[in-house]
Amino acid sequence: MSFLRAGLVMTCVALAASPAVCAPAAAPPAPASEIRLAAHRAEYAMSLNSTRMSGTGVTGASGKMSYRFADSCDGWTVENKTAVVFSYSDSAPVSTTWDYVTWESKDGLRFRFHVRSTRDGAVNEDIAGSATLDAHGKPGSVKYTQPESKTVSLPAGTVFPTENTVRLLEAAQNGDRVLQKVVFDGTDVSGPFNVTGIFTRLVPANSNASPSLANTQVNATLLTAPSWLMQLAFFPLGSTAAEPDYEVGLRYYLNGVSDEMIQSYGDFTLKATLDKLQPLPKPDC
Repeated sequence: MSFLRAGLVMTCVALAASPAVCAPAAAPPAPASEIRLAAHRAEYAMSLNSTRMSGTGVTGASGKMSYRFADSCDGWTVENKTAVVFSYSDSAPVSTTWDYVTWESKDGLRFRFHVRSTRDGAVNEDIAGSATLDAHGKPGSVKYTQPESKTVSLPAGTVFPTENTVRLLEAAQNGDRVLQKVVFDGTDVSGPFNVTGIFTRLVPANSNASPSLANTQVNATLLTAPSWLMQLAFFPLGSTAAEPDYEVGLRYYLNGVSDEMIQSYGDFTLKATLDKLQPLPKPDC
């Protein structure tokens, strides 16, 4: 999956499935193979992982995230729905939702997106539009239709989210330690992000290291490929800040499935733990 925020000052986040996530030793490359993303449906339990009490005052968080990555013959579709209730030390709980729906052509040159979020039932963000690239490695543009009609240029070398996932997995297979890309995912009205991926450890195929394998609602055949622990940091384009806007620590399998992740928002982090995982059928193209 793709997830949805150099000069990176990295904050190491220990994933429960991966005790050596911050180990400095270089990860040996896995045997090279073609990246074949698996169409799948997953559900994650969301919970508060850590918080800085001097910041947001968040004392708890609970909810669910559903993720559907499907093959549409000429492209890949993503449906990501997240609902989390936050508790605070000095105010009433806040209920939030975040819906993210995209389509990306398999050649990586066309992208459509719609993002909608609410806070206690009131819409606080609604972003929609489409984007195109002139060719691989060439510039492109975004045409927003929500919240207002406008066009934003995309610099040469920009990639869309699924293409970025493939590039990350290819780099991990090659034994690279860092990959930096300009990524447009449709989540921000100002355009793309600089995304830095740092690969910290290879987990061999069929290692049975995932705690999700004990869950009968998790299809174990999707968790047998080699996987890598990685940290993704999202910076606004042109930013010189040492700290990213958003970070995700996760374990990515070679087929694009992730079984656990930590989302960092600066003053607090959320943990997503895999509850359900099933493959999706191939389309009749």
